[in-house]
Amino acid sequence: MRIQNTTIFMGDSTRSERNQQISKEQEGANGQKNIFAGGLNGSLDPIARKQQEAKKQVMKIIGDARESDRKIEDGIAESRNNIKEQKKTIDKANDELKLIEEARQELKEHYGIEEDSQEEQDLKLLEKQRKSLKPDSGIHLTEEEKERIAQIKEEGLTEYQRRSMALLNSGSPYEKEISEAQKQIKAETGTISVLKEATLKSKTMIKAQKAADDVMDAAREDIIGMLADESKDHIDEEMEEKKEAAEEKAEKEQEEEEKIEKRKEEKEEQEAFAEQIAASTELVVEAEKSMEDVQREIKKIMDDMKLLEEDLKGAAVDTSK
Repeated sequence: MRIQNTTIFMGDSTRSERNQQISKEQEGANGQKNIFAGGLNGSLDPIARKQQEAKKQVMKIIGDARESDRKIEDGIAESRNNIKEQKKTIDKANDELKLIEEARQELKEHYGIEEDSQEEQDLKLLEKQRKSLKPDSGIHLTEEEKERIAQIKEEGLTEYQRRSMALLNSGSPYEKEISEAQKQIKAETGTISVLKEATLKSKTMIKAQKAADDVMDAAREDIIGMLADESKDHIDEEMEEKKEAAEEKAEKEQEEEEKIEKRKEEKEEQEAFAEQIAASTELVVEAEKSMEDVQREIKKIMDDMKLLEEDLKGAAVDTSK
């Protein structure tokens, strides 16, 4: 087991053998801290469960950060696409205004109007007045210009001026489209700047990584405590097992001594019995020898008695003569 820096390894020697791998990751180049635990036997033990919970929290933190960054990136991409569309609108509107301006130029040539003529200069002044009426145009008329415009309108516009101004006014919708598109572009450009600035300030992934490291650090501290408790429990279990083994060994030794003592007693009894048998056999042998001696004595007596009987018989014969 190694408890150092960012890695904790639990082998099969800790707690019960674990047969399911919960997580196994090496420390990456970004310095992310990880914890490894071996397999599990059945349901998760507290250490593996703590590790799994920490991993889930880290995944959620990183996932939320990535989702936040993704939304910002999507927002920026959407704004850029909108800017492209608005630019297309401006290009189309400008094409229409260009056609209108070409028509006005043809009208000018049709009427043979010179560029430096008073009629053309008055038309330019009317165009300036028209532009000054637009919001935020920044165009202002002088008092002399205002007096001249009033005079032109009082005298009445020429046919060329009326037709040219009519063509110019027909481009108002396109001018409005361009104005609105420019506003949209400005707004979208501002949105992109804000999103980029927010990304730089928030540093979502950096903060998420720090939060993930904090979660893993806390989990590691908890696991170290659990390992210490588990090690103590393991030592206590080993001591208890050794104690039980010693007691069992002592009981077996006692039983073996009793068996040896019993065999010794049985052997002594057998030896005593054998001695008794041997003694009894000796007595029998001696008794048999004594019986033989008695029988010999009896036989001798009988033999002697036979001789005596013969002698007696012989004596009686002699007497009868």
